[in-house]
Parts: sequence; C-alpha cells; structure tokens
Amino acid sequence: MGNLSFRQELIQTVQDHPVLQNPWLLAKKVKSNLNKDDFIYWLAQEFHVSVSFVNWFLWTAAQTSDQTSKIILVQNVWEELGEGKIENTHVSILRKFLEELQVSVRIREILPETKNYLDTMEGIIKMSFLHGLGALGPANEYLLKLEYSEMYNLYQIFKNRIHIDAKDILPEPKFFTVNLDADEGHSKRLFDLIDTVALNETDKDSVREGNKLALDARLIFYEGILNVSSAIF
Repeated sequence: MGNLSFRQELIQTVQDHPVLQNPWLLAKKVKSNLNKDDFIYWLAQEFHVSVSFVNWFLWTAAQTSDQTSKIILVQNVWEELGEGKIENTHVSILRKFLEELQVSVRIREILPETKNYLDTMEGIIKMSFLHGLGALGPANEYLLKLEYSEMYNLYQIFKNRIHIDAKDILPEPKFFTVNLDADEGHSKRLFDLIDTVALNETDKDSVREGNKLALDARLIFYEGILNVSSAIF
C-alpha cells in the first residue's frame, strides 16, 4: 500500500472493507423514517458479541509469554469489565439498555449467523497471538469505533425527532458513549502493541491475515441482522 506505515495500512484496510458498506447499515443511513426496530435487532445481537469480547482478549493474552503484551491486553479486559464494578461492565450497560428499550427475550436470542461469527472469531484468534492482535486491534476495537459512531449518529437522529411516537421514546445512549470513549483508547493501545511486537514481514503478515479474516467474519454478523429484519419488515 505505497508508503503507508503498517498502522496506516491496517487502518486503510478497515476503512476500505465492505463491512462498513454492508446493505443493512446502508439501508439505515438512507432511511428517512427510522424507528426503534432499526436499532434493537443490532443491539440484541451485539450483546452476544459483547459477552464473547472479553474471552477474545484472554485467549490472545494466553498465546504469548511476553508480560508487557499480557498487561496491555488484560488492561483492556479490566476496563471492559467495568474496573471491577458489575454495573459498569459493558455487558451490564448493554443489558440495561436492552431492558430500557423493552426488547423481548425472543428478539434477544442469538441468531445462527451471530453464532457462526463468534465461532469464526474464536478460530481466528486461536490461530496465533499475532492473528489475535490483528483480529482484535484494527478489526474490532478500531472497526467498532467506526460502527458505533454510525449507529450512535442514527440513534441521535431518531431520538431527537420532533414528532416521535410515545412508544418509540428512547433512553439515553450510555451504551454508545461508553463504548466510543473506550474504543478510542483501546484502539490506540492495540495499535501501539502491534507496532511493538510485529517487527518483520512474517509477523506483519500474521497480523494482516487476522485483520482480514476478522473483517470478513463481521459480514456474517450483518447477514443475520439483515435476514431477520427483512423477514419482519
């Protein structure tokens, strides 16, 4: 990719990947009459991803003997877990958000595509420590910053509508703001770690592969949401 640094190359790969132009998200961006259902299916499936997210970091940390790398990865885990406060874990915040949105148990059930995505991610991360960093850094922490920003903007457009129906009144988007704040720092931390440990082309190729495979896997997640949304609407 020309004279780009390795970090810039990874960022460019994420920005250019079809996952950010997936049909489900594009449909929401052009839709003029957003409603609560436009958010709850994504949020309900993202809950299952949030539950698995901590495991991905722990599996990656378990594949290296480098103590500095372990500290950085576990620091991200600690923050995901609310720094020891159960009500502040990202899973707890999303669970409360779903409850405030009155999302039914049926809608919260994991979709086959989401299960496939999570199983695929587990396989990618367990390929090697460097594959795990590629899957977690650019293809998750950085990607989620972009995805959550898009969803947060759509949520704000809907929430601030003048003629919103009473049944569609939405809670404050703490889930989005907490994750956007965290993803900014977590993303930089992982890119810094990749710069430190991926010192040759062989290492960088492993990171590249982990990144690419994880981005491709995220498309499976959106296929499920698109399928269930199309079936209902």
